[in-house]
Amino acid sequence: MTISIVDSLLSHPFTLNYLRIGQVTPSTNSLCLFWNLINSNCSFATYLTMAWASIERHLLIFYPTVFTTRYRRILCHYTPLLVAAFVYPIMFSIIVVFVYPCRNEFIMSSIFCGYSCALRIPSVAMYARIAHNFIPTFIVVGSSLALLVRVITQKRRIHRNQFNWRRYRRMIVQLMTIISLFLVLTTPVTLVSIVQYCCLPMFGAAVQMPYLSFLIRFLNILMPFVCLSLLPEIWPKLLPGKTRRGRIVPVRTKTNNLLRT
Repeated sequence: MTISIVDSLLSHPFTLNYLRIGQVTPSTNSLCLFWNLINSNCSFATYLTMAWASIERHLLIFYPTVFTTRYRRILCHYTPLLVAAFVYPIMFSIIVVFVYPCRNEFIMSSIFCGYSCALRIPSVAMYARIAHNFIPTFIVVGSSLALLVRVITQKRRIHRNQFNWRRYRRMIVQLMTIISLFLVLTTPVTLVSIVQYCCLPMFGAAVQMPYLSFLIRFLNILMPFVCLSLLPEIWPKLLPGKTRRGRIVPVRTKTNNLLRT
């Protein structure tokens, strides 16, 4: 959710300004470099973080002993999360925007200034699309469906083929919402891009930039709302004034027994 908020604050204002004017303003290479850096970093970080969270959900539910000690929490929780959310996205974004041996020639009349020169190379673009979009989407959808099937199967076995759907309605709604969000927003543009890079360069070109490229942007926009609506337990952390305070109850003492003794 934090990554989506950062992306909405730093990247989307430039996108809205481009949609309003029809051109990148101000038309400078510095703005294009910054815009591409933020866009690549936040987009990749969102996919990779959600993919790792889907895998970690299995560990939390079925293998909770993995996180019992501080060393295990650092190794199995904080380290993968740090790599997925910060280290790898930042390193990859810096390489494709600043380090890759090519010359950036930005197009001020295109969204994201026509992207950096590295992402215009078919091999690099295909790697970015598969590694940062297709594989994380596959992991999120597959892990969520596997978790749902595993929970239902285990509960039915324990309770003799009886499963209380109302009791687990919240978990089912969470998983199905995340699955639908990834499938609807990311699958079309990912499949079109893969076909373009490997087989037909003009496949879906008429709908890719006007529609599909903007459709994928809604993932970062909608993710904070999904988290806030489906995870109400995080509200007290965001609103400290709304936390519940413990009630002070007077302690009753058995004075009669004390007097008798």
